[in-house]
Amino acid sequence: MNLIKAILLTLPLFFTDNLSAQILIHSHNDYTHSHPFWGAYHEKADFIEADVFPVNGNLMVAHSKDKIRPDSTLSTMYLQPIIHLFQQHQNKTASDNPGYTFYLMIDIKEKWNEVLPILISEIKQYPQCFNRQVNPHAVQIFISGDRPPDTTFHSYPDMIQFDGLPGVKYHPADLKKVVEISTDFNLYSRWNGKGEIQAKDAETLRKVIIAAHQEGKKIRFWGAPDTPDCWKTLIRLGANIINTDKVKACREFLQSRHF
Repeated sequence: MNLIKAILLTLPLFFTDNLSAQILIHSHNDYTHSHPFWGAYHEKADFIEADVFPVNGNLMVAHSKDKIRPDSTLSTMYLQPIIHLFQQHQNKTASDNPGYTFYLMIDIKEKWNEVLPILISEIKQYPQCFNRQVNPHAVQIFISGDRPPDTTFHSYPDMIQFDGLPGVKYHPADLKKVVEISTDFNLYSRWNGKGEIQAKDAETLRKVIIAAHQEGKKIRFWGAPDTPDCWKTLIRLGANIINTDKVKACREFLQSRHF
């Protein structure tokens, strides 16, 4: 047995704790997909991501300013479709799977202090859709990218939570507002996602995963190779969330239980 397999096989605890009981799918840069929002929704993605810029009082969805289109508002692409689902399915996201709900991650590209007031103003009118304290099936919004100081997380309303970072010692009140820990895969490995990862990289990733779990949080690696070999490796190492541009293929992979 080679070293990498030995490392992976010594991690049964990750499969028995609540954090890794279910592997979740994060639809990365969802707005760039062929069917934004709806493709991820139909595959029952657990996290859906939209990057936003504040422009003249509106939240515009784009990866960079030069890609902003007049019709690509957060409201049009994501918030209004979500509101429509709740109206259609009696305060749930779906009638065929009444327990299904998801997280909407807003990756703020700049000026969080402008974005958050606009966002809160837009969603506070619909607590049944965006407040899990009111409706347990509500879509939970959380903030990534440019965000306020982590010492202020606790001061935001229930509708707003946050993406966390590894190595940060959050105050307990602020930690409660952290949905997940996420980090750049390339900080820990340059593996191309084919075959087996090097043992030293696997061990480094494993330590990051353990640290997140010790905080009671799931973990996601963005920038990881978007391949079945990488999905399988991350799952075996204990990662809870697969960051992918291939939502349908990833769903099929998870259903096949090839990991």
